Amino acid sequence: MRQLYFSLLFLISSCIGESNFILPTYTGAINEVVIVIDESLWEGACGDSLRQSFSSEVPGISWAETLFDIIQINKKSFSRIFKTHRNLLIVQKGQQSKVYFDNRTYAQNQWLCIVEYQTIADLQNLLGQYAPIMAFQIAQKEQERYITMSPPRKHFESLSKGFNLNLGIPSDYKLVLDTTSFCWLEFNPLDKEIIKGIFVYEYPWTNSFNLQTILSARDSVLQKYVFGSSEGSYMTTESLYPPHISVHTHNMLEVLKVRGLWKMQNGFMGGPFISNFINDKLNDRVLVIEGFLFNPGKEKRNSLQELEWLISDFKIQSSN
Repeated sequence: MRQLYFSLLFLISSCIGESNFILPTYTGAINEVVIVIDESLWEGACGDSLRQSFSSEVPGISWAETLFDIIQINKKSFSRIFKTHRNLLIVQKGQQSKVYFDNRTYAQNQWLCIVEYQTIADLQNLLGQYAPIMAFQIAQKEQERYITMSPPRKHFESLSKGFNLNLGIPSDYKLVLDTTSFCWLEFNPLDKEIIKGIFVYEYPWTNSFNLQTILSARDSVLQKYVFGSSEGSYMTTESLYPPHISVHTHNMLEVLKVRGLWKMQNGFMGGPFISNFINDKLNDRVLVIEGFLFNPGKEKRNSLQELEWLISDFKIQSSN
């Protein structure tokens, strides 16, 4: 009877997707993807299609860092240790060629995609079509996990009253500077050489809402408020690496997202930044929410991604 009980328990725990509470917690590091695919496919055009979407370089970082870290294994190596990985892509032969994102996962809150193919040509077509969608879904899933797992955030009165802005900030961020037009928050632990900072500021709206005008406004504001340790030093945009710009919509507002590098003019510090320039015509202003990172000699992708998630989770309050 005791042996039967444990056999049934093992059978239940091995079932996929019956109920989330019996599934194990996912494993693996953030932005890590396990791809189960034969080496011959991985080393050819099919692997190129996946690498093009999964291993593209993150813009706005001075050295090359890829969008995801890939672990490629073949079907024989697909053991239990890999089945619970947070992001899992399985490429296998099937009776028909199709892609499906399976809810019957091996672990809680896991992203699982299965690609079945009959011919190599079918597989190439499927990956060419779906690989960008997969990469987008994984990035969205990582953001969902971060929001779910992150501790409660606090709301600063200087943001809500000074800028009519609802923006949650992690509790380990401290207020560095607060004026009527510029707010600076920062995470700067004493035991680590890392600085993660957030700027919030605004300037009058004009008809010119493009990369040139917003960077000019950025440099003007930062020169006024953000100084380095050496005399005459101030933060500015690094011109040697052209910033990357993309256009988004957030709660019906046009947002220019800028990724680039900052430096201390007449100083020695520097690093990546990411900014949301919000075209807030209703309030006759451009509102800027920016994250910057100083983490010399270390990989920056994950910290910069965290800053992007923070500054993108905002809501402009009514000015009434």
